[in-house]
Order: sequence, then structure tokens, then C-alpha cells
Amino acid sequence: MKTCALRVMSILLLIGLLIGCTSGGFEIGPGGPNLHLEFSKEASQDEPEMVEEEEEASPTQTVKGERPSLAAWDQNPEAFTHIIGDRVTLELPPNGFEGSIWGLGEYTTDSSIGTAAVHMGLITFQKGGVVTIEITDGRTHYGGLLRNGVVSSSYESWPLSFVFVDEQGRHITLEATGGVSIEWSTSIRELGLETAERMKVTLPAGGIEKEVWGSDPYTGDTPIGSAAVHKGLLTFAGGGTVTVEMLPMRSFFGGSERNGIASQEYDAPNDAFTFVR
Repeated sequence: MKTCALRVMSILLLIGLLIGCTSGGFEIGPGGPNLHLEFSKEASQDEPEMVEEEEEASPTQTVKGERPSLAAWDQNPEAFTHIIGDRVTLELPPNGFEGSIWGLGEYTTDSSIGTAAVHMGLITFQKGGVVTIEITDGRTHYGGLLRNGVVSSSYESWPLSFVFVDEQGRHITLEATGGVSIEWSTSIRELGLETAERMKVTLPAGGIEKEVWGSDPYTGDTPIGSAAVHKGLLTFAGGGTVTVEMLPMRSFFGGSERNGIASQEYDAPNDAFTFVR
């Protein structure tokens, strides 16, 4: 009896080991337990892994939380998206720090979002705040000026830009945030304008005369303020506001004497600009 019982237990143990990869039946007949096994092809193969489909990325990202980190001041748009039209909302905590930026109203996508927002006059380093940007097409030229205590550098071609948008999704302009103030030595090249683009600029009172080349149009390296005095649009003593427009490159600029300023002739290809009312 003991031998028979051990035999039964061994068979039952074998059933337990094989049941995972076989199908079949088990029955007790007159001669004792009988085991019928049929190996299943499906059971011998690995189950296919279920791969979860990734959710489609949203074109609008909000990077905003209850506890924003100071690391947000280091963020630029390239950390979030490279798609034109995408918008990113970023919360910047108080006591921020300045990073590198390139541009004037439109900034290269490797520029610090927070620092550009201070440059635009939307927030301050001390208080921080929430801003939203939109990715736009790249530019051939980016301006670079001191504004709101932040220095932006000029740059040539870059594949993508970003601008700031308000709560209604409209682009925030430089004029809407205080306009552009320049020095008497500033040239149109520092504004980063492309052909046919215009910008309104303001010069302080008490200007100093600089050398002028051309007689409207003027060369791209002629200081805007002295050219405006030559044109008769303002005075060194009073300063004022003028609107400049970038023109296609020219190969000759004539000299003349106007309003107490003698402009020089220039006979070589150069950028050109004029004044518009």
C-alpha cells in the first residue's frame, strides 16, 4: 500500500509540473491513475508582450506647478518643443537669475525664457511670474539691446524663434511694453531688422553728433540719431521718437550737408535704411 501511495503522489507531482505547457486529461481506471498529455503549440510559445501606445503629444504644454523651482530660470524653449505654433506656459519663481538671450521682441529658441520675459518688461527677477511663449519661424537677423536692465545680444540666422503671447493668445509687441529706447550711437543693425521691417525708437535728450554716411538712405552702420538730425526729424538737444525702415542693400550712398551735419559719400555695398512717418 505504501508503494502504491508513493506512486500516486509521484504521478500527481508530475501532473503539476507539466500542466503549464500541456493539455490533456487525468482519470482513475481499474489499473490505477492514467495520465493523457497533449502538448499545445500555443502553450509552448511565449505570450506576446502588450505594448502600450504612446499618447499623442499635445501642441500646448504647461510647465507650471505649485512649487516652481529656480531651475525654471535656466529653461529655454528647446527643452519643450521644436514645432512652430506650439505654446509653452512657464511659471518662474521669485528671486530669479539672469541667463543669456539673443533677440529683441523675437528671441532665438536657445534663449532663457525667464530672462527674455524680464527684457520684455513682463516680469521681474525679484517677483517672478507666469508667461506664455509661442514658437515662430526663424529670422535672418536678431537685434540686441539693453532693455529693462537686461542685455540682449544680436545674432545672425537661427532656425526658430519665440515670442510672448497674452491671455487672449495675441503676440505681445515691444511698443505694448514701453517701446524701444536707444543710444545716440545705436545703428539699425543692432535692431535686427530684416528688409521692409520697421521699428519705432526713442532717443534721449542731449545727444552727441556721430559720423553719417549717405543722404537718406543711410548706411546700416550710420548711427540712427545723427541720421535723424541730418534728416531734420529731431535735434540733439531735444531727442525724440522716429520710425526706421530697413531697405535692401545698396552699392552707393551720396553725401550732403543738411541741418548742420555733413554726411559722407560711400561707394560700396552696404545695408541701408530710411525714416518713415
